[in-house]
Amino acid sequence: MSSKYPYIATVTISAEDRGGDTEASENPNMRVGLEAVTETLKKVHFVGTLAAPEKNATHICVTLENGLTYYGPIVNGHAELEGGWIAFESDMLTPQELGL
Repeated sequence: MSSKYPYIATVTISAEDRGGDTEASENPNMRVGLEAVTETLKKVHFVGTLAAPEKNATHICVTLENGLTYYGPIVNGHAELEGGWIAFESDMLTPQELGL
């Protein structure tokens, strides 16, 4: 198990618009790492590529195997074929912060 990517998660990328329409792409069994950049900003690091909606992605939901879920609006990100990261707003404590 890689220390940078210690979790298996389902990563859901969604495009949510003001009209209430939501388009989402689910990415099960992704190897991820979760970083608390600040108290309200998290960054998920992932291996491989993520499927995403055709519309501009606005939100991310990361559900770890242990049941912890992190959801929020996407702030920034970077992706290449071998992996990348997405920064998003969330005030949930990471597993490290929870002592897990």
